[in-house]
Amino acid sequence: MSALRNAHYFRHFLAVVNEGSLTAAAQKVAVTQSALTKSIRKLEQELGTPLFERLPRGIALTVYGKTLLPHAQRIVAECRLADLELQAFGVGHSGLLKVGAGLMFGATMVPAAIAGLYEQYPGVAFQLVSGVTDVNFPLLRAGELDMMFGLLPPLATIPEYLTHRPIVELSSRVVAGASHPLVRRRSVKAAELADYPWVVIQHDRELVNNILAALTGTDGRTPTINVEVTSLSSLVRILRAGTYLSSFADAIAAMPDLGLALVPYDQRIVRGQAGVVYHRSLERYGPAIRLIELVQLAAANMQL
Repeated sequence: MSALRNAHYFRHFLAVVNEGSLTAAAQKVAVTQSALTKSIRKLEQELGTPLFERLPRGIALTVYGKTLLPHAQRIVAECRLADLELQAFGVGHSGLLKVGAGLMFGATMVPAAIAGLYEQYPGVAFQLVSGVTDVNFPLLRAGELDMMFGLLPPLATIPEYLTHRPIVELSSRVVAGASHPLVRRRSVKAAELADYPWVVIQHDRELVNNILAALTGTDGRTPTINVEVTSLSSLVRILRAGTYLSSFADAIAAMPDLGLALVPYDQRIVRGQAGVVYHRSLERYGPAIRLIELVQLAAANMQL
């Protein structure tokens, strides 16, 4: 079976995997359930293996289906990226670029870079997905994102079809609403940070672990994470409305009109190397490379 000529079989396969049923998958890819069933059967016949096991309450992947899954994800992603590149030779740069961004990149540099690309590439659309590396990196590997800005994952986990560029060494400071009582202090000790509740971005387990490790006082008291949120706007509202504390890069705290301030606690919470991970295919796609360059330029001009 030629993967490129029959990419729709793999798209249908992934739809069933993601939706969990033939009915929902057929709606997702806009075909009849009968046509989708025939497509799955055709794929199974070509591969000579059953891909799904029919269960009383739905379907599940067989061991063969689980083996095929990462290959299908890559095939579909590469076909879509090939289409982007081929369009660039024809009617000009167009298509959809799916970009993931962590909290700091997503709140500052990436949106500005996307806006700056419009004049040069008006035909390119963008989908910006906010999320920490633990969430976005699996989406990138699965072909659901084309590139991801954020903390770099362990380099050994980056497959050969992806590449990366370091951009900045990322560290965080303790922040609060501008009216928080600790903001008016000349200096704050680690133990005092445990007197207040904390709010963090959901799923950012690395940040939570770093907070607990860096901010544990000499008396053994550690901060308590009381709230986890999924968006920066929710986090900012909670900080401004109460006595919560959080931690993120200075670049976010310094954003105008957020109503936030740095807490005078000297120690930084070290996060690690941040940058971009992306499909190697995009190295030949001008809008993607220009996006990376604009983010790198913005990072060089910001104090992070």
